[in-house]
Amino acid sequence: MTTASGKKAGTLASVLALLLVSFTATAQRADGNINGDAAPGDKVYVSNTGTGLKREAVADEEGKYRFRSLPLGTYQVKIVRGEENVLNATVTLRPGGTARPPTPEPGSPEEGGSPPAAAAPPAGG
Repeated sequence: MTTASGKKAGTLASVLALLLVSFTATAQRADGNINGDAAPGDKVYVSNTGTGLKREAVADEEGKYRFRSLPLGTYQVKIVRGEENVLNATVTLRPGGTARPPTPEPGSPEEGGSPPAAAAPPAGG
């Protein structure tokens, strides 16, 4: 019986070690994502305030935009509709997280929508 108990203990230890390694790898991610909603065709710009890293995207036909695997830090998010700036927000990326900036009001000021506030509170994942 001692041999069977030893094998069970060894198997349990192996499983626990594998779980620990898996958890540690996830916890040490050094990147994050910024995802959000806008109007289809809106231009979205993100800029890391610490490093100056910049990325841009265009909202898809459903108004969704995604920036994946960005270095951690604080980002300025700007959404432009036509020639009008419709959102300025600040978000902070945490390891493995996804930041979601506020959604700008529908329509631009020319279309009867109202412009958003000058800045939005930070968001994190």
